[in-house]
Amino acid sequence: MDDQRWLLINPEGIVNLPKLKINAHTESLENKTIFLRWNGKHNGNIFLERIAGLLVEKVKGVKVIKSWEVLPETATSSRNSLKSQEFAGKIAGFKPDFVIGSQAD
Repeated sequence: MDDQRWLLINPEGIVNLPKLKINAHTESLENKTIFLRWNGKHNGNIFLERIAGLLVEKVKGVKVIKSWEVLPETATSSRNSLKSQEFAGKIAGFKPDFVIGSQAD
């Protein structure tokens, strides 16, 4: 009789990831530049417009930049990692302190 060999695989799909260092939280958004990134999905811009309005209304000296106004070509969703890197580079060129993104649907 031949020996059987079994390989036991855990079906849970658990992936062990290394711990990430989290950036320190800022105490205030005052006088910060916030870039709003919309990927073109339905209603995402409406959500971000509301965020922009609240930021301008409630945060002293905040500057809000809307991607769909300054970089309309980025208002799209892409599975192409090179295109995503290109978009990230363009966004970084505005030197924002924060980026808020919306996917919506």
